[in-house]
Amino acid sequence: MTEAARTHPRVGVLGPVCVFTAAGEPTPVTSGRARSLLVSLVLAHPRPVSVDTLVADAWPDRAPQNPNGAVQTQISRLRRILGAGAIAGSAAGYRLVVDGPVSDLAVAESLSRSTRPSDTGCGAGLQNWRGQPGADLPDGDLRERLTARAERVFRALQEADWRRRLRTEPQIVATELATAREGRPLDEHLAAVHMRAALAAGDPNAALQIHARIAAELAEALGADPGPELAAAHSAALTYAPPPRTPPPPSDDYLADPEMMTQLSAALRESSVVTVLGPGGIGKTRLVTEYIAVQTPINVFVDLSAARSPDDVRAAVAAALGRGALPEQGTAPAPTPGSGSAAAIAGAALAHLAAGGALIVLDGCEHLVGFVADLITDIRSRRSDLTIVSTSRIGLGLVDERVVTVSPLTPEYGAELFERRIRALRPGIQTDVTVLGELCTRLDGSPLAIELAAAQLRHLSPRDLLDRVDSRFELLTPTGGGRRRSLAEIVSTSWELLPDNAQHALEALASLPGDVRLDDALMFAEVTERSLAEVCNHSLAAVVDHPDGATRYRLTETVREFARARTAADPARATALLREKVAWASRLMTDVAEKLTGTDVTATLARLDETTDAVLAVLDSVVGDPDPDDPGAPARLLPITLWRVVRTGGQPELGDLAEAAVASGDDPAEIPGLLSATGYLIALGRYRAAGRARTALRRTARRHPPPEHLAPIVEAVCGSPRRLAYVLARASRSANPMVAAVAEMARSDIAEFAAATSMSRRSALRAVVAAERSGHPWLTAAARHRLGRGHLLLGDRAGAATLFARAADGYAALGFLEESSRTRVHQAIALSVSAPDVAVELLETCLRDSGDSSRAFVATAHAALADLRVADDPSGARRSAERAIEIIGPPADAHCAYLHGVRAVILQRTGEVVAARLAAESLRVSLSHLVAAPVVNLPALGAAAAAVTLVTGTGPSDVLAAAARGARYRRDFAVIDLGDGPRSRRTALVTLLR
Repeated sequence: MTEAARTHPRVGVLGPVCVFTAAGEPTPVTSGRARSLLVSLVLAHPRPVSVDTLVADAWPDRAPQNPNGAVQTQISRLRRILGAGAIAGSAAGYRLVVDGPVSDLAVAESLSRSTRPSDTGCGAGLQNWRGQPGADLPDGDLRERLTARAERVFRALQEADWRRRLRTEPQIVATELATAREGRPLDEHLAAVHMRAALAAGDPNAALQIHARIAAELAEALGADPGPELAAAHSAALTYAPPPRTPPPPSDDYLADPEMMTQLSAALRESSVVTVLGPGGIGKTRLVTEYIAVQTPINVFVDLSAARSPDDVRAAVAAALGRGALPEQGTAPAPTPGSGSAAAIAGAALAHLAAGGALIVLDGCEHLVGFVADLITDIRSRRSDLTIVSTSRIGLGLVDERVVTVSPLTPEYGAELFERRIRALRPGIQTDVTVLGELCTRLDGSPLAIELAAAQLRHLSPRDLLDRVDSRFELLTPTGGGRRRSLAEIVSTSWELLPDNAQHALEALASLPGDVRLDDALMFAEVTERSLAEVCNHSLAAVVDHPDGATRYRLTETVREFARARTAADPARATALLREKVAWASRLMTDVAEKLTGTDVTATLARLDETTDAVLAVLDSVVGDPDPDDPGAPARLLPITLWRVVRTGGQPELGDLAEAAVASGDDPAEIPGLLSATGYLIALGRYRAAGRARTALRRTARRHPPPEHLAPIVEAVCGSPRRLAYVLARASRSANPMVAAVAEMARSDIAEFAAATSMSRRSALRAVVAAERSGHPWLTAAARHRLGRGHLLLGDRAGAATLFARAADGYAALGFLEESSRTRVHQAIALSVSAPDVAVELLETCLRDSGDSSRAFVATAHAALADLRVADDPSGARRSAERAIEIIGPPADAHCAYLHGVRAVILQRTGEVVAARLAAESLRVSLSHLVAAPVVNLPALGAAAAAVTLVTGTGPSDVLAAAARGARYRRDFAVIDLGDGPRSRRTALVTLLR
């Protein structure tokens, strides 16, 4: 696949360090320090590099007196060459922010890892070298790292190029290898490759001469004998014969993954028995046939895919050896125990008739695993010079067996395979690489599934095929004869090979989305560690690593869909499995609720992230098909939606889920769900349903006192609104610091909305004290954020910036990256007067990290940028203000109205007077509706009213301006400033707007 035209610079490190423009023109980096910093960032990409590491790389002799300042100076130089946004700074350090490969080294590495290098890909990759990498860097660790990495890539590309050309021009490759070995005379691997090239060219004498020379040189220089790879090549040269009949690799240009080839080569160097393992259709046979076609001309290929009995194996061995049948007893020189068995007969025949050093391939062993294991043991007891490679869906379990697990195709190379197949079927069809890559992902990267899907493109477009891929078993069925089977047949064969208990374990794993933890899987009846091991050993699940060290199991979507279909076909089994999932999810929610009140919440939050999809799926199931024996299940599971709302900002059909939770039983575990349901239904305007939820909550709380941390909230929701202030005041005096902190934050919010700014800050300060005393990290961050808002409202920008920074760090440490970004926006607003450049950098970083998010804080960030740019970049300020309104939408609440006010003032300040007045008049009408809401945010509405006053030109003594001052209007943005003037009472704004 050819590289698309670049629109960004690319760093050149394979020679003198430079920066290539989008047109390919090199720009030298003249500063030595800047060169070193740039190479350090390139080698670490995409990870950030700490300031300490950058200092060590760029100043290897002596660190500067001011490391941060020195690094910042060099970063500024690099930004002038690369572009202002090409290097991002963060608490972790600096990193390059570039779309696509960041350097010529990255391009070469990508080619070296490619599934199928193009005809000119390897050569093009080698042409990236413009000289000796690191020659213009000072001696030290950085230069050594670059040189070693470039050398690895160069050798990989060179060997891939040789391997590609070996079958078509082996003599030329052998000549090139002879030249390459002049600089590496003691490189045993290169000598072995040279010997294989000579054998491929039909010249075993040349191969023997190569071996003799390097053996003498190794003995003289190192006093060592040739290693296993050279010994194997020497043995192959001694026993050279024209290659036997072996199934050739398919004639098309799609090749197995070079990385898998490397793994297979490494496994064969470590052991003489290797099993290539993987699910059906993943490309096991393809990998082995390509390997032996290129690297092992002497081999015996035994096809066991149709073998179902020992007699079938004997027939397959006879066919591989070119004999009509095998004798009824072993042909080994000496008898061995059990020599009359079928395994002994087949093993003896292979051992006696195979050429010296041959590689024996046993393809498709999953139907007779035990028999094949005996066969391999018998062969090895007779011959030690033979290498055996088996392909199977099931591990053979031999003691010294090396296993190579075939990986799925990556989306990039799956798309490449799709494109080649499409071109063969419909040469003129238009393709979209993104769609093809998604098809590959949805088909689990299975080459067989991709081949079957590509056949459907005779009558479907790629987009229509993607829309239908959920029905993969009906869709991916081949027509005509041949060996190829349907996807359903492939998976069904693996299913039938599973023991019953392993089938039940697979159904349990498939019933949950995503990766499944071991302790979660063991919560299901009939699931044991042994049954899970069987599932993995049959290549139907894979164990995945995780930083927390817990075992997790991953299924492909194909296997998951098949297992779910088997479960659905048995209604009793499906009902039992759903009840087990409800029990698991209920226990999980109870456990998480308990741990969230502790001080170590990081692991609990990660657990929530991991299991949210699974619990939501169970919730959808119990809502869609209620269990009359467990009416409280929706209420027990509903709190998981709170986490989804926190993480993503919403949850589809939230009102319906909340209404279903109202039909609860009488279980104290349902209190959090009923509380959530009441809040959701009130927020969504479903007041009758909210009344029912409130009644159910009151009834359940009366019978089962809620936990201490929930009791004030339950009392506030169930009681009269007039008692809210009393409930919060009592809770703020609780001996439990968590309860006190939450109550004080609520009191602070209420006071802020009522324009009682000093009272709001006092409550927020008490919340911080209580939260820090509780030791709860999230609560502490939230309380600091709340206090920062109080300082900002009172005009203390310096204090607010400090608090926001600490809160953002706290959120980030817990993995609340979106909350951290939101708080950084507020920090930038607080710094906009004293440090506008820092504020702009913070805002731009938050916008980069947030992408196209439609969250309110992203709109606030755009409005803050507009405020900062209004004087120097009027058009940019207008664009930022308009973008904020695109995100936030109509003025549906006070904050939205505030941002609309900022836009109106920005329009006026940048010369768009008519548009500004229209916006202000529209906002004035919206404000009259917003003040009629049950809860009114006076400072935010006051800021919107101040904006209307500024745009309409009524003057600072206007009644509306006085009312805005009385409402303590927010002054976050410098463009909204009424100055000194008359001030009305706090509630005058509400009266005036109504």
